[in-house]
Amino acid sequence: MPLHLTPMNRRAFLSRTAATLAGISVMRVGMAAPMADSCSLALLSDTHIAADPDLIARQMNMTANLKQVVGEVGRLSTRPQAVIVNGDCAFQHGVPADYAQFVKCLQPLIDADHSIHMTMGNHDERGAFFEVLKDQQAAQPPVESKHISILETPFANLFLLDTMKQVNVVTGELGEAQRAWLAQALDSRTEKPAVVVAHHTLQTDPPPEGKPAGGILDTAEFLKILHARPHVRGYVFGHSHRWSCKEEDGLHLVNLPAIAYSFAPTALLGWTLARLNREGMEFQICALDQSHPQHQETYRFNWKR
Repeated sequence: MPLHLTPMNRRAFLSRTAATLAGISVMRVGMAAPMADSCSLALLSDTHIAADPDLIARQMNMTANLKQVVGEVGRLSTRPQAVIVNGDCAFQHGVPADYAQFVKCLQPLIDADHSIHMTMGNHDERGAFFEVLKDQQAAQPPVESKHISILETPFANLFLLDTMKQVNVVTGELGEAQRAWLAQALDSRTEKPAVVVAHHTLQTDPPPEGKPAGGILDTAEFLKILHARPHVRGYVFGHSHRWSCKEEDGLHLVNLPAIAYSFAPTALLGWTLARLNREGMEFQICALDQSHPQHQETYRFNWKR
C-alpha cells in the first residue's frame, strides 16, 4: 500500500525493522485541533529515478529534477500535510538500486518529518521496492498483491489505489478484488467528499489495432463505481506525463505532470500543490521551469455538484 515514511537517516531507513514502519491502510493528516481552514498536499508523479544519478533520458536528468522538487516542497511557507508520489518512482524495471537512489532523493523530506505516500506505477516492481524498503510491506494488505490505502484529511478522504499490472508494460488494471474493496471503502466513508488517486490514465477508447491499452483495462467497471457515488468528486492520476484537467459527467479528472521528462517538447515538467478546504479542492502547477506559461496555473472544483 502507499507508504508513510518517518524521519531517519538513509542507512536506518534502508535497514530499520521497527514494526511501526509497516504499511498502513488508513492515515490521518492535518487533523490537529483546532482545525485549520485549509490543508495542502504536494502531489508528485512519474519521477523515474534510476540507480545512476547522472543518467539522462529524453535530455533530462531525472535525479536532478526530483532533487529540485524536493527542495521546493521543503521550502514551502506552509508545510503540506502530506507528500504523495503517484507511481513510476523507478526508471524502467524498478530494480533495487533505483529505489535506493529514490530514497536518497527524498531524504531531506524524510528528515523534516514529512508524511510521504507512494503508489505503484507500471515501471515499479513491488518485490524490488520491498527489498529496499524491507519493513514497508503490510503483513495483511487490504487486497492481496495490491498496495492501497486511505488518506484522511479534515475536508476529504483520498483513496490511493494500485493500478500496476505488469512491470514495464504500459497497461494498468485494478482487478476485481481491488474494485470490490474500493466500492466498500467508499460506501463506508460518505461523510466527506472522496478523491481517488492512482497512477494510470483511464482507457475509455479501444487502443489502436495491434497495440496494448495504455490506460486502465477495467476502466468501464472503475467508472461505474465512481459515478454511482455522488460524494466521489475527482480522479487524480499521472502516467501520460502531461498536465490536464477536465470534468466529465460530474467527475473531475486531474492529470498530474511528470517530474522526470516529457513526451512533448512544450509539455511542462513539475509537481502540483493541492489545497483543500470546506468548499472544494484546488490544484496549482509548480513548473520546474518557472518561465513556462503554465507555471502557477490552477484548476479548482467544488465538493458540491
